[in-house]
Amino acid sequence: MSFPKSLRLRTRREFQRVSKGGERNVGRLICVDWRPANKPKLGISAPVRYGTAPERSRFKRLVREAFRKCYATLPRGEAHVVPRQAAKGAQESDIAKELIRLIHDTQ
Repeated sequence: MSFPKSLRLRTRREFQRVSKGGERNVGRLICVDWRPANKPKLGISAPVRYGTAPERSRFKRLVREAFRKCYATLPRGEAHVVPRQAAKGAQESDIAKELIRLIHDTQ
């Protein structure tokens, strides 16, 4: 499965809607803002203070892949994912487990 535009949060307004209207859960590796919606959508923000460009890109790749793999098991809603410093050494499976756990905890 690819990562089409229909599954992404793309505009600033969409990100703000999730941040202001949703619920935040903080884990060891990631922070997730989540709000109910018609279908799962994902937005990723990796700020400069997280690390270098390759580190930020790696994090985004891992989160996208985790989202793709667990898309069918996720509840319908929009998620905005932000990294924590511990995510630098994490594997994709660790991020996937935490993403699922944090989203299910918001319900």
